[in-house]
Amino acid sequence: MKNLFKIKYLSVSLAAFAALSCGAAQAQAWKPDRHVELIVPASAGGSLDHVGRTFQKLWDDMKLVPVSSAVVNRSGGGHAVAYNFLNQQSGNPHFMSITSSTLHTSHINGRIKLSFRDFTPQAVMLTEYIAFAVRPESPLKTGKDLIEALRKDPGSLSLAISSALGGTHHISFGLPLMSGKVDIKKAKMVAFNSTGEAVTALLGGHVDVLSGGTVQIAPHVESGRMRILAVTSAQRLPGPLASCPTWPELGYKGVFENWRGVISPGKITPEQTAYWDGVFGRIAGSAEFKAMADKNQWVINYKNSAETRRFFEAEYAELKEVMDFLGLAGK
Repeated sequence: MKNLFKIKYLSVSLAAFAALSCGAAQAQAWKPDRHVELIVPASAGGSLDHVGRTFQKLWDDMKLVPVSSAVVNRSGGGHAVAYNFLNQQSGNPHFMSITSSTLHTSHINGRIKLSFRDFTPQAVMLTEYIAFAVRPESPLKTGKDLIEALRKDPGSLSLAISSALGGTHHISFGLPLMSGKVDIKKAKMVAFNSTGEAVTALLGGHVDVLSGGTVQIAPHVESGRMRILAVTSAQRLPGPLASCPTWPELGYKGVFENWRGVISPGKITPEQTAYWDGVFGRIAGSAEFKAMADKNQWVINYKNSAETRRFFEAEYAELKEVMDFLGLAGK
């Protein structure tokens, strides 16, 4: 009887193990079975668009996604257009969106009702620092000149930001201006849908100073069409921006990481999340992505879905505190 019990127990155990193994195999077997859409919440030509097209190209080149896919730009409303559309795809893992800190800031300032909690945080992939640039004929030589000019007359210069008011580029301006005791309420901020649009406005002489992603600004610095006043990194960046000072070098606060990541709709399954975890993990660890990062002044800081969720929770709280101080938080 004792041996029979052992045999029966072993049989049940093996059956349970087989069921679990079968379930695991089925879970691991999930993969996209129809067209995948990667949304970019900004217009073509900007830094978010460049990041999205890089991810899509790499998963194609590395044969990580077995179906067709496309990048679709859904710009407007401080990313509200894109996130509202993604929210309508609840439970569908064939849609996802590039995202950034604007996901948090647009909710904190009341521009959109959706927050990261309405989606599935999928990955953080990289940090793209922000640069402050002027045309070469500008009398401003460094960020210190900018702060001094705005301290004397906050409305004397038009400041172009590459996202909605209250977004990441607005905060990137706010940090050094706050540190330099500039009356930010009187500053003349001009918002654009993307860095590409803001670059065009600066080169055309329609604005005086631009806050934008380094990847979009670096080529214009190399060609002599722009001069950088400061960057938001803690240390100087390598490559074509190596000569550009940081805000701390100039005596002001202003270190700001403009990360790029991916979110999926809410209510997708753990198995579907795990599939995309695998895709973005493979991309982040690839030599091809490292080469892209070096070329574009990106810092790779990959976080998987679980790590991204924890990161979002912590950053949301930090941004809420800063935006309350700057008067950018909604009521």
